[in-house]
Amino acid sequence: MLKCITFDGDAATLDSLMSYLEKLDKVLEEIHEALQKKQTEQFLFVKEGNRMVRLQPEDILFLEGYGDYVKIHRTNGKLLLSQVSLKRFENCLVGQPFCRVHRSYIVAIAHINYIEHKRIRIGKELIPISDSYLPSLMDRISDL
Repeated sequence: MLKCITFDGDAATLDSLMSYLEKLDKVLEEIHEALQKKQTEQFLFVKEGNRMVRLQPEDILFLEGYGDYVKIHRTNGKLLLSQVSLKRFENCLVGQPFCRVHRSYIVAIAHINYIEHKRIRIGKELIPISDSYLPSLMDRISDL
């Protein structure tokens, strides 16, 4: 919505302009807070044995393919072993800050310490980067 305000030199016009800008700033701040809250509320459920474990995407360091299972390396140091394919996890994490870097690995971009010699360091782990996934990783990193 556009509002035309003309300044004719009196203080009332300037006060109304300041009031309008303050209201606009408050509305934008509320929108920003709502968007932040929505992002933090995203989670996924992962089946581990007979139970379903709720995970926040930001708690995941990386996913490692392990035969018919996926090892989920988490920030708290605890591993989860789930009988879900890495491809299915990749589909669930679309729109999240994750990137497939190898046939057997998906990493959380926010937890990457450094990249060197086609390997990624996350914590104490070195994760290989395959040639076929290197361009998509570089694209994701350059977008940040």
